[in-house]
Amino acid sequence: MLNDMQKDLLTELVNVYVGQAANMLSEIVDKHIVLSIPEVELISFSDVNPKDRRYNIFFNEGHLFRSSLQFGYEFQGKAFLMFPAEQAKVLANMCLGELTETVVPEDFRLMDTDLDVLKEVSNVLLNAIIGEFGNFLELKLEYVLPDIELIHGTHSDSQILLQNEVYVLVLHTSFSLADTDVKGIIIIALSMSSISSLLDKIDALLGAYHG
Repeated sequence: MLNDMQKDLLTELVNVYVGQAANMLSEIVDKHIVLSIPEVELISFSDVNPKDRRYNIFFNEGHLFRSSLQFGYEFQGKAFLMFPAEQAKVLANMCLGELTETVVPEDFRLMDTDLDVLKEVSNVLLNAIIGEFGNFLELKLEYVLPDIELIHGTHSDSQILLQNEVYVLVLHTSFSLADTDVKGIIIIALSMSSISSLLDKIDALLGAYHG
């Protein structure tokens, strides 16, 4: 749905937003965290290919950490931050100063301290991205406090998760600290009016750049 110019501009914008979030997270955990979004896509979930490795998390039958933030008013939708449980555990370890590149399956259990850290990470990241989208569009936002949960993911779960939204922004994420790299995914399910507002603003900005 995005042409190359729209995709490049949106990726550039999102990386500015997550860069600001990374700075806030670095201050919170007192460690330098690099956070990047190498790819941004606007897709219809029904068109996702189960064989595409970029979307493995949608079809992962293992345990997933999922945080969600609902927002509305003039810009409406729901944002999700998702990691396989093992990756969530590594991220929590990173923030708590226990650097490990991997965890064995039996050690992926998320303790209360892990969940507290992950909730704070999710809150900072999702609020920063959605808030900056609102600023970019000059639209008012209202938030519902984010929820976190550990779920057993299946394809059907993902369909239920997004069944009320036609299109979703998919942001492939990468957290880096020292030599540790954690990959997850951010999904922003938007109302059609919100998608239209976003694309109109992007096109207007591109027109100004190349006019």
